Amino acid sequence: MKRMSNPSLESSHSRLTDWLRPHLRWVTVPSWVLSALFHIMVAGVVVLLSQLPSCQADMAGDDGEAFRDVGIRTRPSAAETETDTETESEDSPAELAYENPLTAQEPVVENSPPVALELPTMQLAPPTIGAGSIPIPKTLANNDLLQPSEAGGTPTISKGTGAPFAGGTSFLGIEDVGKRFAYVIDRSFSMDNDGALQAAKAELQASLSRLDETQQFQVIFYSGTVKLLEPRNSPNNMFWGTDAQRMQVSGRLRSILADGGTRHLPAIMKALEGNPDVIYLLTDGASEQALSAAELNQIKKRNHGGARIHCIEFGRSRAPALDGEGNFLRKLAKQNNGQYLYRNVKRTR
Repeated sequence: MKRMSNPSLESSHSRLTDWLRPHLRWVTVPSWVLSALFHIMVAGVVVLLSQLPSCQADMAGDDGEAFRDVGIRTRPSAAETETDTETESEDSPAELAYENPLTAQEPVVENSPPVALELPTMQLAPPTIGAGSIPIPKTLANNDLLQPSEAGGTPTISKGTGAPFAGGTSFLGIEDVGKRFAYVIDRSFSMDNDGALQAAKAELQASLSRLDETQQFQVIFYSGTVKLLEPRNSPNNMFWGTDAQRMQVSGRLRSILADGGTRHLPAIMKALEGNPDVIYLLTDGASEQALSAAELNQIKKRNHGGARIHCIEFGRSRAPALDGEGNFLRKLAKQNNGQYLYRNVKRTR
């Protein structure tokens, strides 16, 4: 079927379209204008807020180099309020104290004491370590030291000070310097008499206390066998002159007891293996198991002048039983550029 058109309806639709088109154009265009105006107003408000004093970065005209003063206002206590109320006048209100923390001056503190102190002068005793409390027999400490005269005759008497000096030490009054020291001490059964071994231990510790950390030392006790004190973590069996190393020696001295016979040669040869600068040999067996001429030559050949061997004899009379060339300790010291010393350890009753 063919659809019939209505002329009157079409005419009305055309008139409505013609009327809406201009009106819609008039409404649409101002909406864009209003949006632009709204955004401009928002931007202006942001600019105005950024210019407020609380948001400014610095004082005007200071090019970013100035800061505003900031302070902390504290509430006064009740007691302070009452005091301020009594002192302030009725015409002017009380003013709160204000101090700028950025400009406050740091208080000056005096480092010196207000009164000069007079400190007493202390007399320091020579340092002792570990078992240093072992007493030295009074007769041994006070005896004179007998040393050979330059002419090789009767020994001369001198006092052993044992004072420390740079680069060296002293053992029973014989002083010497060097980097490596060896102490060879007799611990045979006879050394138990008259406190001889006890005194030797005390003198050893006193001598070790004078060494510094740049010097090394070795300690050998001997009888029929050789007892070498070995330090922990040391490949060459040499201690250093430090407190920790001396404490290792001190801790082992109490386990060293007098026992057995006397064999000098193995102990001296053991000491020479460490190539020391100085060897201190202490024994009371000068008249027992003496070194033969061949053994003395063996020591001299092995040493070849490298170490000075000092020999100390503990005896129990005013003078050595064997003097001059009959005493092998004198020969040993003389052949190896050392000194010989005799000390009487006999207790007086």
